[in-house]
This record gives sequence, C-alpha cells and structure tokens, in this order.
Amino acid sequence: MIEFKKNVNKILPYDRRQYIEFLGSDFESPIVWYGVSFQLGSEEEKNGLTEFVETYESLFENIVLKLDNGSFWIVNHDDKDLKWFPNQEDTLTSLRNLFIQKNVPNTFKGALILATDDLLELTKDIISYPCGLFNEDALLYKNLDISHGEINFIIKITGHLTIDLLSTDKELLRKVVNENSSSYFKIKEYKGTSL
Repeated sequence: MIEFKKNVNKILPYDRRQYIEFLGSDFESPIVWYGVSFQLGSEEEKNGLTEFVETYESLFENIVLKLDNGSFWIVNHDDKDLKWFPNQEDTLTSLRNLFIQKNVPNTFKGALILATDDLLELTKDIISYPCGLFNEDALLYKNLDISHGEINFIIKITGHLTIDLLSTDKELLRKVVNENSSSYFKIKEYKGTSL
C-alpha cells in the first residue's frame, strides 16, 4: 500500500499543533510527549553521511519492525508541509522513482502513507532525506517524521544526522530505547524526559 495524502493533519494519530508546540520550548499541554535523540559517537560523526546511513539503517528497521502491528506508516515533513523535491539533483533515487511510478509531481506537499514493507524498502532514502543522499555540503530537504498509524510514536530523521524518537507513551519509548542502545550511539533525552 502506497498513498499520497495532502491533508496530513487529518491522518496523523496525534494533534500536530500540540506536537509542534512541544518541540518549541514553553508549552504546557495535557498530553505529554517524551523524546530521545540517538546520536553518533565522535568517531562515527567524522565519517559523514555514508556511515550515518549505514549505522542508522538497522536502528530504523529494528524500531519499525518492533512497532509493526499491520498498520500503516505516515511519512511527512516535521512541522509544515513543503515540496518533497525542491531540486532535480540525482539523489534519493528510490524515493524519486516512487513519485514517478505513481505520477506524483516533485512539488507534492503532503504525506506518504506506506505499508511496513514499502517503508523498509525506502529506508536508505528516508534516512538520508534531510541531507539529500551523498550531498554533505548543505541541508537540502526538511526533517522527516515517520509516524505509526495507530500509536503516538514518531521516528524523526533530522538534518543533524540523528534519529530522534518521540512518544506520548513513556514506557514504550523506554522499551524501544533499551532494546536499541549500543556503543555506536549517544542517547540524549529531550528536556523534560527522564527514562
């Protein structure tokens, strides 16, 4: 299953406005979000985007498979909907080919709705999307949020070469973090999160 949806707010399993305000600093809400950032150690950081993708690929896949319950996944820009491809560079080949196969223009603004297998096939392009594949000179694209279709759980891919995990379910977040900790990563908790 692969779909392209323009109205992202209607399909997310959480209130996007509250989530965005949580990402800001001084927001109090009855819904509490918790977050952690998986960051590379200093040696791995020096190696650049290629090593970032190789290192984070298994982390991303492990998390997706752990949360998979047959539901769909939503892939969208984190705080506002932008054109998916603002340029014609020869990057992110699998993702660009998906747009071509589905007759969706590069200027599409909205979310991709994917089954787990489809999401996993696009892992490398999704992980490298905020930087553009093998273009280490500039941030070409926006951060991506990959949301589970039924659970308030977000995998955030950032242009800072991190994968952040956010959830309203502290115990689930703790479990996922504990199962995916390794010597490759420094795990930093978001302000207000104590796992």
